[in-house]
Amino acid sequence: MRSAKKIAILGAGGKTTALTALAQQHRAARVLLTTTTHILPVHPPVCDRLCIDPDAQTLLEALSQPGITCAGMKAQAGKLSALPPDLLAQACTCCDWLFYEADGAKRLPLKLHAPHEPVILPDTTHGIIVAGLSALGKPLSQVVHRYTLRPDWEQTPMRLVDADIVLNCVLDAVQCSGLLTTQLTVLLNQADTPAQVQAARPILAALHAQGIAAYSAQLAKNCDVLTAICP
Repeated sequence: MRSAKKIAILGAGGKTTALTALAQQHRAARVLLTTTTHILPVHPPVCDRLCIDPDAQTLLEALSQPGITCAGMKAQAGKLSALPPDLLAQACTCCDWLFYEADGAKRLPLKLHAPHEPVILPDTTHGIIVAGLSALGKPLSQVVHRYTLRPDWEQTPMRLVDADIVLNCVLDAVQCSGLLTTQLTVLLNQADTPAQVQAARPILAALHAQGIAAYSAQLAKNCDVLTAICP
């Protein structure tokens, strides 16, 4: 039985931008945009159809035609939560691409992962780890979600974020994803200034040395880098 190509978006600092950009790049196909945790609903015209608390018939009909279907179950604070496993399994047989957000970051540019994160679906084809360079030079307690998971960081909450902290957050996502390094791409987002671009270089070099594809980008302005990841 055919199944969708499953692409997980995890990390912090631009996941939603990456998610919606990927979906729009594949709009000529049948795309399901959803989450395994929580996500803000994506409304038309960014998507073609929004299905909240859908039954099987509604969702499968939405996915029977080209375009982007955003789907999930109604949750608190206006968010959507994951579709029931059996419904998601049916949906995966009807769509060509499944792009899903696999964790949350409280809108902060960096994060560490709790033991239950990220939530990666079986047979996920690829994982895209996003990290926000806007965190550089700011106290880690203000820009790193779950920073207290690192005892040394918890003891120095006013330590300013540098390239080493960004790299540690990215490697945390690499380890917690459970995916092979060949299945991962890292996007250092928010490379908005020459200083941020310069700071990204040693991080990219360290990741490349471990066999991990990595790029710096300004996803809010240019999402062309995503085309090479999911052609």
